[in-house]
Amino acid sequence: MNSTVNPEFNDRNDVTYTLTTQGAAYENEAIEASLIVDIMAGFEQEPDDFIVIEPNIPIGGSVYLQAAPSPEADGGISVELRLERNDGTFNHYSYSTTDKDEAIRMLLDYWGIQKLPDLTEWTDIADQF
Repeated sequence: MNSTVNPEFNDRNDVTYTLTTQGAAYENEAIEASLIVDIMAGFEQEPDDFIVIEPNIPIGGSVYLQAAPSPEADGGISVELRLERNDGTFNHYSYSTTDKDEAIRMLLDYWGIQKLPDLTEWTDIADQF
């Protein structure tokens, strides 16, 4: 990872989260793995839904991880992550998958163990913002 990303450590015990969907927002104590799985499972019935997980402090420079049904692929999911840099700039990465379990695992890892996804196959779309 680039050294200009805000230095934060994985597995921090003081990280709290806000989870937002189209229908509700949840604070740290109300977030469970089953909630994340249920929201993702509901994408098939709610094509306009989304999920955003925001830590109170950056995780490896990341200020959020989000997912939504992909308009380009039937049954696909678009996952995005933003990395903020110390100088105020950012990289915004996007990844598309048709594997819902893969997307769920990314969200669970981000929330549960403060682990960023492997960005090797992701596309930096910061120029769209």
